[in-house]
Amino acid sequence: MTRFEKRILFALGLLILGLSILEALAPKPTDWTPSYSRYHRKPYGGLYVFERLKDLFPEVRTISDPLYSTSRERHASQVGQEAVNHIFVNSHFSPDVISTDRLLSWVAAGDNAFIASDDIRGPIADSLNLGMRVKPWYGEDDVSDIRFIGDPRIADGAFRFGRGFTGAYFTSYDTSRTRSLAVDGSSHPVLLEMVWGKGRIVLCSAPMAITNYNLVKDRNAMFIAGALSVLPPIPVFWDESYKVGRMEAQTPLRYILSQTPLRWAWFLSLALVVLYIFVHARRQQRAVPVVAPPRNATRDLMHTVGRLYWHKRDHTDLARKMIAHFKEDVRQRTYLRTFAYDPATIDHLATKTGLSNEEAGRRLNAIAQRERTDRITESDLLELSNELHEFRQLIR
Repeated sequence: MTRFEKRILFALGLLILGLSILEALAPKPTDWTPSYSRYHRKPYGGLYVFERLKDLFPEVRTISDPLYSTSRERHASQVGQEAVNHIFVNSHFSPDVISTDRLLSWVAAGDNAFIASDDIRGPIADSLNLGMRVKPWYGEDDVSDIRFIGDPRIADGAFRFGRGFTGAYFTSYDTSRTRSLAVDGSSHPVLLEMVWGKGRIVLCSAPMAITNYNLVKDRNAMFIAGALSVLPPIPVFWDESYKVGRMEAQTPLRYILSQTPLRWAWFLSLALVVLYIFVHARRQQRAVPVVAPPRNATRDLMHTVGRLYWHKRDHTDLARKMIAHFKEDVRQRTYLRTFAYDPATIDHLATKTGLSNEEAGRRLNAIAQRERTDRITESDLLELSNELHEFRQLIR
């Protein structure tokens, strides 16, 4: 890794750290999405409502298993009483046939159920002959009023709910076994008490009223207490199985992804790792060194011998050695059996060089004369060298 790449990685690391710190220090916007869960402190969670249930009931337990699970019966046997209260506070409540039959059989045997949801549908709605409708919503400033009715009245006065309140109400129910306990500003029923066997079912179409936000807002806590006071003072099973979403494992990675600063740091780190892999995935290879070609020792030797003859002024012997080397080189390159100054050799070399027989014969005769002479001057040696070189260049 080069120094430049190290600096880039260091700068990216500082950038990730700085963004994480800035995101962690930034104020978090309020989460107004409803969950109704006892584990959430947000406005439409149920943590504070769950904690205050102990003011109304002797024992409160959290149940995270569906209705058809045998764990609910096991918890009921552990409280030491025959009957318990089941509380469901959800955006949507639509248990399947088996769960509906199990819940209604418990209520018929003496249990009680409190169901707060603005969308009750499915088998349980069919069994209870329920119909619901939601009023048009005009914005966060739209306010819904709820007041108790009947004799005796649970509490006096109107309770005001706003900020995304759905305003759902019941349009139909079994009047032979049901009485209305509260209505909205348009006199639509929003809180019903239904007799079912030995127990009772309390239905509320305003689940947002039973949340942290409305517990501390104005006098709405009195509405929550009044609606829950319809249930007898026996142990309560607070349901977490049918909440918004599903119960998920609380793993370190899930926590990281649930926090905005940590989530940004996580994804930026992954992007940095992927970038590092792409940059360094190419083949790592050292620079190929420049290797000098091997020296031709024979050529060096010839140069040395040539300089020796030159200094000794033995031009004749040097010329004969040059001619002998020339004849052997030409013989090999032109495939001659023997090199001689006869007509056959002249004709063969004329064919290989492209010269006429007369020109080829003249050149060979000049070489033969210098080979037979007893004295060669320096100029003759230079001329012989040029003639041998030119003849070599003509061979194809």
